[in-house]
Amino acid sequence: MKKQQIKQLALSVVETGEISEEVSKWINSNLSKSELKLFVSYLSAALKDATVTVKYAGNPSQATKDKIHKMFPDKKIVYIRDDKEIGAGIKFEFGDYILDYTVTNMIVKIMKDIRESL
Repeated sequence: MKKQQIKQLALSVVETGEISEEVSKWINSNLSKSELKLFVSYLSAALKDATVTVKYAGNPSQATKDKIHKMFPDKKIVYIRDDKEIGAGIKFEFGDYILDYTVTNMIVKIMKDIRESL
């Protein structure tokens, strides 16, 4: 198979949200080891692009969740409660981007600004 065909296969798997048993058997029997590695690489990248991970402390309200869905309308949103790392606030991870609106991160930025201004 060509790289573009393998990439398209990975994208279609992400779009459908699952791999049927029939497709799984076809992939295992028709892709070489190197093609399978390439498929997994494309699949991983496509999943990363299609998913937003939201880490938060406490419990976000339904209004907050609705705003998040409006911010990322075409993405699958995964909510992870992480009181220890976050402390307070919220952190978004999507694609290669991280938006960190946590108290911990704000304190680190303030301390860095203070050190730089001394």
